[in-house]
Amino acid sequence: MDLPSPTILTLEQIRQRHDGEWVLIAYTEIDRNLQPLKGEVLAHSTDRDEVYRAVSKAEGRDIAIECFVETPEDMVFIL
Repeated sequence: MDLPSPTILTLEQIRQRHDGEWVLIAYTEIDRNLQPLKGEVLAHSTDRDEVYRAVSKAEGRDIAIECFVETPEDMVFIL
């Protein structure tokens, strides 16, 4: 039995499909700034913690977590 091929999407396609969500991506292509350009969506949710719990699905692949949630102007992120 053959498994279905993963669906590889551009980052813009992922953003359009998952607007307002956190997304776990197994990326297949990155730019020179290490930003994902294309990849497979492994998990998505409006709940950030749910996406972080799904990291184990990556199974050794290169991953990125993207946030397509609109943030208030007075909010800052500390990395």
